[in-house]
Amino acid sequence: MYRLGKSVASRLQKGFTLIEILVVMILMGIILTIAMLSIGNSQSEQLEEDMRRLLQIMHLAHEEAIINQQTLAMKFSPHGYALQRYDGRGKIWIAVTEPAFFQARELDEDYEIKLLQEGFKVPLEKEDGGKVMMYSSGEITPFELDISLPDSDINYRLTGDLTGNLEIEGLQSYGSSTEQEDQQ
Repeated sequence: MYRLGKSVASRLQKGFTLIEILVVMILMGIILTIAMLSIGNSQSEQLEEDMRRLLQIMHLAHEEAIINQQTLAMKFSPHGYALQRYDGRGKIWIAVTEPAFFQARELDEDYEIKLLQEGFKVPLEKEDGGKVMMYSSGEITPFELDISLPDSDINYRLTGDLTGNLEIEGLQSYGSSTEQEDQQ
């Protein structure tokens, strides 16, 4: 009788075997890996979309400066950008808010933004710093704008030359001739 009771007690003993614990740990690792990859992809896709939007806005602003015979500037900050118009009478810069796509934009605070002009890093924190000028003559201040995700190899470089040519290295803009040729 005593023996029968002991075998019943051993069968009712609770706990997990080493194999069960290892299987659970492996499954948790796989789930966490998939979650991290999906989060990383969405952030990289967002950066790509932000770069495409910035390129198109800069194209439109450049055209706006030429058509309306005014001086515009894209003012970059550590976490965003805003279009400004120079008022020659008051000798001040005024934020451009119309049309709506010219309104100031905040970017993901995880992005690292670096602006280079004439090979020198431009401080983005200063009120008068971080501006890319667009003139009524069609000229643009030559620049290189690097936006990247820290702790990753995702980096885009928007460049502009004196003649107003704008491009993102490694990324085709919507409707570009190369993209249209690839579709044919």
